[in-house]
Amino acid sequence: MEIRSKAVALIAIFASLYAVTSLATAYLPTGQFFIQFRPAIAIPMVAAVISSPLIAGLSAAIGTFIASIIRYGTPIYTVFSGTPANFLGFYIMGYSYRVLRRKNVHWVKALIISSLIGLVVGSIIIALGLWFLAVTLLTSGLEKFANLEFAFIASFLLVLAPAPIALILVIGILKVLKDQGKITL
Repeated sequence: MEIRSKAVALIAIFASLYAVTSLATAYLPTGQFFIQFRPAIAIPMVAAVISSPLIAGLSAAIGTFIASIIRYGTPIYTVFSGTPANFLGFYIMGYSYRVLRRKNVHWVKALIISSLIGLVVGSIIIALGLWFLAVTLLTSGLEKFANLEFAFIASFLLVLAPAPIALILVIGILKVLKDQGKITL
């Protein structure tokens, strides 16, 4: 019971941090692209390393769901793109990080590789989700995403663009936690 309580608490903490920090940059204009520029991905990246893949995935999915509803006023966009993309992307990141660490890959290298794997998976899901919405529901504002090539380019550009910023933040956070004896890497 104690383990479940701790997991629920961690999910709530990481999800709320992710929602709040996502909203901090949610209103930055991204031109013709609908997807948000989100350096807040650092939050679920940290969760993926210091907790478990499931905690990272659930907290990212819940956090993005909350932030998207606040930002857009409807869950329709995130249900088909951001929420499943965040869940699978950060779950896979946490899982691949652990696989790489078991193979004695240095933690920074494992972090970079696993985050890129997770972000690519997330980008694919976002692109396909927004494309699906654009061609089936003709949601206003998504017309350009009816072109699958545009959907993939937009998704990859805006999901991967904040990765360097997020990685610098995550490496710094993890190093501080390690130096203070809070975690082992």
